[in-house]
Amino acid sequence: MSEFVFLILTGVDAVGGCGSGWILRPGSQTCYNFVTTQKASWSQAQGLCRDMQSHLAILDSKDDIVWMKGYRIHHPVLRDESYWIGGYQKDGEWLWAGDIVDYAMLVFDWSDNNPDNARYPEGSPGSQDCVSQYPASAHFTWDDTSCTTKLRFICEKDLK
Repeated sequence: MSEFVFLILTGVDAVGGCGSGWILRPGSQTCYNFVTTQKASWSQAQGLCRDMQSHLAILDSKDDIVWMKGYRIHHPVLRDESYWIGGYQKDGEWLWAGDIVDYAMLVFDWSDNNPDNARYPEGSPGSQDCVSQYPASAHFTWDDTSCTTKLRFICEKDLK
């Protein structure tokens, strides 16, 4: 009986082992933290994730994309705003910012007409060189967004 009560009081984190505030993706070794209490630029968000021994979320497979959309749609606090994820553009290539090495995006979930970055050259002020995930109203698809925009963000780490 005491084990049952312990699990109810501590929730998924006690079972998953990700730590307080983190969600373990079922069937994986990946933990997510949806930062809803503050907004930051892309680089600030990446730094804040690094402070938590993590990085901005990497959605580099169809399974990752589908799971993230499903999780967000079933949690009302996560539905109505865009969130930073770990993608960015460098030298015309879209990359994921990994723990040690950045690597090319091979799977995409861009919203219609994106990436567009139509008004500004890459790297210039206002250019849309970072990736955000839209709210539910846009089906949680991706947008190329100015990296200085202040958004909520999703951190990711491996279960240790």
